[in-house]
Amino acid sequence: MYIVGEKDAVPLRDTVTSGQVQLDPTAGEELRKQLQAQIDQVDHWLERAKVSIARPVPLGANPVGDKMRDKFTHRAEGEQYSFVNVMTAYRSVLEQTKNSIVAAIDNFTRLDEESQAELKKHMGTS
Repeated sequence: MYIVGEKDAVPLRDTVTSGQVQLDPTAGEELRKQLQAQIDQVDHWLERAKVSIARPVPLGANPVGDKMRDKFTHRAEGEQYSFVNVMTAYRSVLEQTKNSIVAAIDNFTRLDEESQAELKKHMGTS
């Protein structure tokens, strides 16, 4: 099983930071909105997980019920591939990707402004 992690978002961030990636603001804003919507959905899932997935199993106050509660709580929150851990890692990648999109839009805008200034300079206007 392969889980996408934060290290997978680094190459995009690095190419955007270096200025190699630029993104038209209109297209970029639509992508940013979609990523934010997905982040909001993951936040909702994580909030629900805290309330419902990790809640005690209704097997009563006895040793078997206690063991089952601990087992399900651990699976929901504690294991490496638990729902909460996987969704938290996914959210982190979404957030990093959204930040890279915003930076790529900024790259496009900066390059556009620099090009306009250069063109005005060559045309002799301010």
